[in-house]
Amino acid sequence: MRPATRNRFVNADWNFWPDGFDPGAIWRTCAELGFEAMEVGVYRADEELSAAAMTTIRRLAAETGLGVEALLFSMPAARWPDGGLASPAGSMPAVAEIVETARRAADLGARVLGVWPGADPPAGAPGADPDGWARTLEALDAVAAAAGPLGLTVAVEYKPGQLVAGVADALRLADALDRPPVGVLLDTAHAFAAGEDLAALPALLGPRLVHVHLGDAAAGDADADLPPGSEHDFMPFLAGLARAGYDGALSFDLYGAVEAGVATGTEASDQSLRYIRAAQTGAVG
Repeated sequence: MRPATRNRFVNADWNFWPDGFDPGAIWRTCAELGFEAMEVGVYRADEELSAAAMTTIRRLAAETGLGVEALLFSMPAARWPDGGLASPAGSMPAVAEIVETARRAADLGARVLGVWPGADPPAGAPGADPDGWARTLEALDAVAAAAGPLGLTVAVEYKPGQLVAGVADALRLADALDRPPVGVLLDTAHAFAAGEDLAALPALLGPRLVHVHLGDAAAGDADADLPPGSEHDFMPFLAGLARAGYDGALSFDLYGAVEAGVATGTEASDQSLRYIRAAQTGAVG
């Protein structure tokens, strides 16, 4: 079954980081594999989006024809040991860092700014701040206020075991903010790990679904990032996206599989893109 809308196939540069690829090798490989745009991973604006890095990205985009569809600002606990958006110590620095990332994302022509608030534990967990949810809402509201005028949609990624742990949390957050430029980043591997019914999520999220990361996982393994089709049939999910009229990008997040040595970044990316293309047309055997 062909989708009713045409989704751009995007690959994340971080899928090649474990293999030690430099930016040139990453972009050229993605172009050769048939991707249509790139998603850039960011920990700190002055690192992944330094002046030199921005110049390189612009040059590679021009050389390969792969524009920048999205950036993902990731906040792993290792880089934010005092907490992130939900933390009294981390919230204001995080907002400043994300807003600066948004400015540089807009300069690169990106449409989506993903935010993964991974440093914040779930409510009630050891070390969780009791005001963490309210503080996260306030922080993301400030981010959205800055990102909206730049033409960016803010996509908040959920992951089991964290403050924004599942689809219910992500919807509650987006509805509480109620700003057009704020929506949900659905990582399919995280949804599988959380035991969610992936095929039902596009209808449940509706217009709040603004970006998709494709990956596979067994229940309980939120870091697997396996190539789609490794554990689950993606045809029902893709049909659900089509019925919901989702017209955003389909981006591949395969970092965990590459880091674990399941496949190289090139192999995982090629396998994943081929599988999703076949699944969209019902040609998966």
